[in-house]
Amino acid sequence: MSFETEQPQVKTPVRKVTLLQMLGFVSVTLFVSTEVAVASAAGVWGLSGLLHLNSVGEIVLAVIVGLPTLYAMVRCGRLAFEAETDPENN
Repeated sequence: MSFETEQPQVKTPVRKVTLLQMLGFVSVTLFVSTEVAVASAAGVWGLSGLLHLNSVGEIVLAVIVGLPTLYAMVRCGRLAFEAETDPENN
């Protein structure tokens, strides 16, 4: 004897990609990425000046700060794309 019950099929809406959505996605991504890049560059500049780092130290610091900055930019782009193409927002 089986007690399996059939689950009703839920229809998921399809994401549509239009020109205006892509414009919004690119605009949000560029705006936030620019702010994040400027903040990290200012942080590297300030720390390297405060610590009197030479060129190699400044490059190492830039790489250490730059990798999380790059991750934040990519994550922002993904979130902006999901938000702009979400069927519930249209």
